[in-house]
Amino acid sequence: MHSPLLQIFGGVRSLGIRETNPSADADGMQTSENDQRARIEKLLRSEHLTYQKIDLGEGLSTPGRDRTSIDGILFADQLDGESILDVGSAQGRFCIEALRRGAASAIGLETSPERIRHARHIAEILRVRPRPTYLREDVEHWTAPAKSFDRVLCLNVLHHLYDPISVVRKLMCITRKRLYLEVAAVDRKQMFRVAHSFTMWDVSNAPIALLDNPKDARRAADRTFTFTPTALSIVINGHTKAFEPVIVHRSSFENRFIIEARRRQINHLVVVAGMTSVGKSTFIDRLKSAELRQRFGIPDGYIAITPISGLDTLVTGPINTLVFHYDLLRPFGRPVQSHGRDPALHLLSSAEKITVITLFNSAEELVKRKSKSETTIDPASRHRILLKMYRNSEFLDSWYEAWFDEMQKYASSTVSSLHVRTNDNYDIVADHNEFRRILHQGADANSAPTELIRDFFDSREHG
Repeated sequence: MHSPLLQIFGGVRSLGIRETNPSADADGMQTSENDQRARIEKLLRSEHLTYQKIDLGEGLSTPGRDRTSIDGILFADQLDGESILDVGSAQGRFCIEALRRGAASAIGLETSPERIRHARHIAEILRVRPRPTYLREDVEHWTAPAKSFDRVLCLNVLHHLYDPISVVRKLMCITRKRLYLEVAAVDRKQMFRVAHSFTMWDVSNAPIALLDNPKDARRAADRTFTFTPTALSIVINGHTKAFEPVIVHRSSFENRFIIEARRRQINHLVVVAGMTSVGKSTFIDRLKSAELRQRFGIPDGYIAITPISGLDTLVTGPINTLVFHYDLLRPFGRPVQSHGRDPALHLLSSAEKITVITLFNSAEELVKRKSKSETTIDPASRHRILLKMYRNSEFLDSWYEAWFDEMQKYASSTVSSLHVRTNDNYDIVADHNEFRRILHQGADANSAPTELIRDFFDSREHG
């Protein structure tokens, strides 16, 4: 169903990778049991095989650690038709297991030329079909399109990387369904080596990423960083809202844990956005009317949330329709600065299809509504600042421009993008000149039309 080699990367040949073809079956001849055992014994005798125990048949296996105990975590549900990426695949044990369990494709990334060679030999001996693909690539420099793989494994790799947080974010981006990280944990011995006073803390529950300090440069990649489960949970669930709350599993490795991160599965995300006090809450409340829902293409049985509290209590599992209340001034005057850096808005990356309803009204009306909600006389309050800025047409233009620009990133998933005036009729405004005329009523009229707003409306008008 999801073949990243053929559908996304254009096939193995386009990557400049030459796969080793299986010698045993190349001419269509079946290998005898004696010949098969001889091949296995030769592999075990002639190669320095370590790390993963893989059953080769004939009562023989590669030397290494038995990892079957975590199969129930990584492959707990159906893999039928899924695409798998295993980062740091070693001899390919998990790629092989995934394919045996019904995965449509499996790619292993590995930096070691020896391990790549071993993995290909083992896949030949086991006659794995479909054949796993092993790429000699460094994940810190390798890239792939967003949501390329249904399931991504990264087991005991992070502590060998020089920029593990960047890799975690990259893997989150390319994961379509589930990401599994097996991680070396921060322990008290490491803490004692780095800073004695830290050993008084409850290390496992503190949000710590620890930078190790090896004395021998040849061992610099042994343990560059280690993490507590809390630290990784913040990266995955705090810095973005695209994933459900992580699940922490115990690993069979000593002092290791497994993070399971499931991307939120939203079929239809309806984003109701607009300036502060434009009327988003009222609009969402009126969606209780079947007539209004039908007009805007919103089915019954939807869930409605706000970024302030709703994201942290959002149900897990598949969601058919989610109505998302978003204040497009959330970044204004705050450290995130922009829509793209707002963790709440990352929810859009987890939707199959998106409807964007951008609410607007005149500057005059915005000031009136904002004045009614004013509760403080502090001149430095956000309320007072917005009352002032709503009279500035350049301010209004710049934030709508930034919003439309951000929404262009999701154009391939967008079913419709509507610009709705928050009057009694909720009029849909399709003309950019009319949009600006209404928006600037009661504001400074000195600013010129921005090209992006004009181009955005033009592109919608012409399909």
